[in-house]
Amino acid sequence: ISEDELDQMDEIFKDIRALQIAASDYLHPERPLLVDAYVCARNYFSRPSEPEYETFGAAEERARIVAEARALKHQAEIFAHPEKPIETTDATMFGRNYFARSSASEQENVDECEERARILAECAGLK
Repeated sequence: ISEDELDQMDEIFKDIRALQIAASDYLHPERPLLVDAYVCARNYFSRPSEPEYETFGAAEERARIVAEARALKHQAEIFAHPEKPIETTDATMFGRNYFARSSASEQENVDECEERARILAECAGLK
C-alpha cells in the first residue's frame, strides 16, 4: 500500500469517526455538549465597539423560539427513549388499556382460529 493510499484511508477513517459522533449526538439530544477550553472564535460580522440592543418584539420572539426548542428537545427525548415512564402533573389525566386488562378475553391468532374452525367442522361431520 502506497503512502497516498494510507493518507486516503486515514482521511476516510476520520470522516467515519466524525459521522459516528454526529449520529450519536443526533440519537441522544439529552447529552451535554463537550467543549474544549482552548477553542475560541471571533465573530467579525458584529461590531465589537457597540452592543446591539434587542427590541421588545425581538425579545418576545426569542423567548417563544427558546420555549419551542425546549419542547422539541423534550419530544425528541421521549421519541428516542420510549422505555422512560411518562410523567404528568395533571390529576385528571387517566387512561385505560382495553387490550391488556385482566378481564379482556384472550385474542386468538390466525392459526388458532383456523384450527378451531377445522375441529368444529369435524365435529359437525360426526353428527
